[in-house]
Amino acid sequence: MPAIEPVATFASLVQVTPARGADEDRAAAVARGDGVVLALADGAGGTGGGARAADAVIAGLIAAPTPSSWTDALAALDAALPRLGPGQATAVVVEVTAAGLRGASVGDSGAWLVGDDLVDLTADQRRKPLLGAGATPVAFTAGPLADRTLVLASDGLWKYARPADVADAARHPDLAAAAAALLALVRLPSGGLPDDVALVLARAR
Repeated sequence: MPAIEPVATFASLVQVTPARGADEDRAAAVARGDGVVLALADGAGGTGGGARAADAVIAGLIAAPTPSSWTDALAALDAALPRLGPGQATAVVVEVTAAGLRGASVGDSGAWLVGDDLVDLTADQRRKPLLGAGATPVAFTAGPLADRTLVLASDGLWKYARPADVADAARHPDLAAAAAALLALVRLPSGGLPDDVALVLARAR
């Protein structure tokens, strides 16, 4: 079941659904001052390396004090991951406050703002190399969340769902129902999933 948490003036939802066997997607939301930091990572590398890398990325992003630059935070993780052994990861991190959004990303996980229109905050990110392999994180910013929904997701959603369908699902007035609708977009006729799906949704309260 997804976890919905009120954070200051924001509500967030975190849900990770494995496709099969070992799950290498990770996600989290943590209160930070009067806002919230949302983080998502998708591990790559197999043999436990991807899961280990994703765990380290999430822990590093939510445990440390808010950095002056989220690109610097991801660059530090990129340098640290090789010491843990094989394994790399994508990453998306977004800090949400009343003043607006700022974040950074690398890989093929993404962050979209869904309102009357659709804004891909991570459109300019570098897909490769991933964290742990010499990544180049790319920063992004946006104005206040207002009445829009922020959607962070791994490629298990973006790779298989149409943007218009993602936007329609994300507009559901209930966050848990929105998450269920997003997951339904990529569910196979058998009931399974083609890939792990990590979701983090946020709205102003």
